[in-house]
Amino acid sequence: MKKLLFFLTITLSFANEALIKNIIGQKIYNEYQGLIKTVILDKNITSLSEIVTILKENGLIELFFNKPKLIHPTFIFINNNPVFNTKTLYSTLKNLGYYYFYPSSVKKDNNYSITIEMLSKHHIDPVNFINEIQTFGCKVINLKNDNDFKYTIDCKNEKLNAPKVTNKLKAYLNIRGEYFFDVNNFKKISISVSKYDRWYPYIAFYDKNLNIIGVVTKENIEKKVILLIPPMCKYIKIRDNFTKENIKRGIFIKGIQ
Repeated sequence: MKKLLFFLTITLSFANEALIKNIIGQKIYNEYQGLIKTVILDKNITSLSEIVTILKENGLIELFFNKPKLIHPTFIFINNNPVFNTKTLYSTLKNLGYYYFYPSSVKKDNNYSITIEMLSKHHIDPVNFINEIQTFGCKVINLKNDNDFKYTIDCKNEKLNAPKVTNKLKAYLNIRGEYFFDVNNFKKISISVSKYDRWYPYIAFYDKNLNIIGVVTKENIEKKVILLIPPMCKYIKIRDNFTKENIKRGIFIKGIQ
């Protein structure tokens, strides 16, 4: 048993060394090997999130440039669903304050990967990215920096970071005029708008993989609609059929069993 534990410890240590070298590079690793051994390796820290956080806190991850330049981070999704993965990635980046980027390469084989291009004074902060994408049920399982960062992300438990519908009427206001909700196993849903708004409803129903399973649209102005939620529906999207200005005062929603 002692031999097995020793073997596992050595194996994890080598794996951690390789991971750290992939993140900060061989040169910086050699220069700060003593520090890295003390704060990570001797403590048998194996969590990628913890390792990246410690490296950043000790100033070992080079993020900033002397002047703005084009960067091309890559995101590789395993247990993937391309439509869902793309939405999760874009939502994560926007929540971190990145709005001006576009996909420069998209590949689909055993995995699904997106490389984006954007002009920036720094790399995306990997600690912030790892923490933010976790709110969507995704986990970064590998990270490599070879001029640009490359993230490998497990999406087995991917979810929309969307509010859950409840049996109490709640108000929501989104300046983009588009609302996503987790239907929370309700059979019906009630949606209403302010008496001062002119809502032409557009309601889309999605399964857990974000595939559309139904759409309801109305050609007339509505103040309130009550709809049956289709079987297998996990998420619902609500907006106006024409412009967000038609529901600029927000919406009111509740579930009905």
